[in-house]
Amino acid sequence: MQLDADRRLCAAAGGAGRYFADAAGLANIAVSGLQSAIVTMCNREVERMGDSAQRLDVTVIRTPDRIEVVMIRRATDISGKDSEEQGMITGVDHVQRETRAEMAITRLTKYVGEQTSAG
Repeated sequence: MQLDADRRLCAAAGGAGRYFADAAGLANIAVSGLQSAIVTMCNREVERMGDSAQRLDVTVIRTPDRIEVVMIRRATDISGKDSEEQGMITGVDHVQRETRAEMAITRLTKYVGEQTSAG
């Protein structure tokens, strides 16, 4: 989905993640945690976009062992601030940030099945 630079639209991305997490059979606390993490990171990406003419591309992918949420926007700061949140945030198992060809990419990963974490 493509989102305008409007934080209110981040709820749609969170809802999509919630649907996938619920369908994967995650516990309610994990479902809510993933939804919250997606909305939080989406809001941060919208804030970083600055220009209201930009779009944020959000893709939610479900594979047998994970749910991935990929957010892509035009990079506005090449100095490295886009890698401040590497590692983990509450609600997901892994956060990866990178800049490629002037595009900032954020990938949230939530493992499902036997690898599922508590939160």
